[in-house]
Amino acid sequence: MKSMLPIIFVALSVQAEGSWRFLLLADWHSAEKYTQTEKNPSWLDETIAEDIATVAMLKNKFGGDLILMPGDSNGGHWDTPNFIKNNYPGATPEEAILKAGHFCYSGMVDSFRKGGYSRLIMAVGDHEIGDNPWPAGSVVSRCQPQFREAFAKEFNRNPDGGRFLYEQPVGKASSRPLGTTYENTSYAYRHKNVLFITIDAFHQENPDEKIGDEGSVTGTVIGPHLQWLEEVLAEARKDSGIKHILVQSHLPVIYPVRKVNSSGMLMDDGIESAFWKTLRKHGVDIYFAGEVHANTVTKDPESNVVQLVSRGNFFNNFQTLDISDNRIEVTCYNQLGGKASDGEYEVSGRLLIDKSGAGVRIEGEGELAVLDPGARHLHFDFEETVPLVEQPIMGTANRKKEDPFKLRGIKCARIVPNRGSFGPHYSALTTHVDLVPGMQGMAGLFSEQSRLGVFAMGPLHGDRAVSYALWVKTTSLENQILINTGSIWGTELKNFFNLNLDDGVPQVMVSEHQTVTAEDVEKLNDGEWHHIVAGMPSNGCRLSEVEIHVDGKPVETRLSGNDVKLHFNQAVRLGIGGLNYSNKAFDVLPVKPFVGCMDEVSVWTRGLTPEEIKVAMGFKGAQQR
Repeated sequence: MKSMLPIIFVALSVQAEGSWRFLLLADWHSAEKYTQTEKNPSWLDETIAEDIATVAMLKNKFGGDLILMPGDSNGGHWDTPNFIKNNYPGATPEEAILKAGHFCYSGMVDSFRKGGYSRLIMAVGDHEIGDNPWPAGSVVSRCQPQFREAFAKEFNRNPDGGRFLYEQPVGKASSRPLGTTYENTSYAYRHKNVLFITIDAFHQENPDEKIGDEGSVTGTVIGPHLQWLEEVLAEARKDSGIKHILVQSHLPVIYPVRKVNSSGMLMDDGIESAFWKTLRKHGVDIYFAGEVHANTVTKDPESNVVQLVSRGNFFNNFQTLDISDNRIEVTCYNQLGGKASDGEYEVSGRLLIDKSGAGVRIEGEGELAVLDPGARHLHFDFEETVPLVEQPIMGTANRKKEDPFKLRGIKCARIVPNRGSFGPHYSALTTHVDLVPGMQGMAGLFSEQSRLGVFAMGPLHGDRAVSYALWVKTTSLENQILINTGSIWGTELKNFFNLNLDDGVPQVMVSEHQTVTAEDVEKLNDGEWHHIVAGMPSNGCRLSEVEIHVDGKPVETRLSGNDVKLHFNQAVRLGIGGLNYSNKAFDVLPVKPFVGCMDEVSVWTRGLTPEEIKVAMGFKGAQQR
């Protein structure tokens, strides 16, 4: 990722002649307070006034005709006994949801209107339907209709007469999928030379039936819903006045994406889904998503469809999009500090989609640099450590529930910079890791008190492949943990992908009782440098198929425990040399902190070729991706 100099904007950015602008604000997450409107606590007026002041600042300083919002405005746990007891005693969950939704969404819409934006085009996120997961047979699963009704009534219908706001057909296609569950939450809306299509991607067939990892709800667009989308896109392509087609939903499709403090849900089947193939077929320009609280731009490998996953998070990040007939220019802004209404933001990324030539030119930089899904996402070379205050990591500031600067009780005031494609927000918090001569420049010297952990999440997710590579030097006889991927939300000791060194023998552990261990290899705890690669050859492989390379050569492996198809927790933080960010449940694992030296620690979300292993080892002349 290219670095960008911060620019503090004190006036409206200049727009190209003939262009117009809208703002992108995903995962705002600040509307829950409006559910308290009826109770009217003493703090409410002040926080609402701050919302209005911030929106007014955005309008005055950055302009824009409307705001696009790819989901997640609130907490949404309105079906729970605690929420009902504290707010609407005696109400049924259905009644509580409708009442809370009315206050939440009408208050939010009113504040944005007072600030200057009368058009909010918002997609349903998981928090708009009660927050994931949705266990089969649960109250939150049963109340999906009420969650949608509360949302649609305030966002998509006229408050005076209840008329749907976006009824203008697209050619011969209806503006919304009439007769489906989504007829009030999925719709097409044309503004000037752009067709916006908003998709409610949360599919449920039966509240008592589990259909995916999240329970009775999964992320997909199928059946009549997909057929409607196909019809709208086909009709839009016949209209010469529609220069760009922009689709928004809540869930990312192209993997991997950066993730911070999120449940990390993605759309089912990724780019192989019928939904994505439909966007590709009809040449959609940008697919907008949120959910993961981080910015990632990715280009579809088979077309010019761009996926832009972004973050809003209490106004601390947003994007402007300047639209002309043949260009889309995206600028990402990051809050510098203080109150959002102060308006102090820096430019943290730019993206250009230029269709003026024979082809389509797509260029990005900073936080909006176009990510190569096959690149080395994490790479710690240990050439330096940097004070955290000089290179802050997104998500580590102003947290109330925990001190993010501590790993396993020890404060971390420095970072080891991430040189991989996931960029500086995946730098690792660290302490008690000394820099000493290594295999390539400097290396990290670890003791039992060392800490090195990545606050941002992932990149493990579902059945997607992952590969690790690193140099190690140790004399320890213990079963040492080299790379840990413990869940930050749950306590189950499974669905992770850890690399250990058990008395000098490399071992991959995926649960407390399931491992793959290198066979017939010389022990690597001889005080010399050795290179280890451990990874999956393909998505969805079995534990027995995991490959281990030692000093560049493949080795035989031995399976312990049941052989399973690998499937990972999607909300993990990566730790190096110890358990670091993983929850206390991981303390029962039969591992000890690493004592020795590490160098060139790297992570990919795919399998590696023999040539790429040579690159990871630092061989001269090897071709690097």
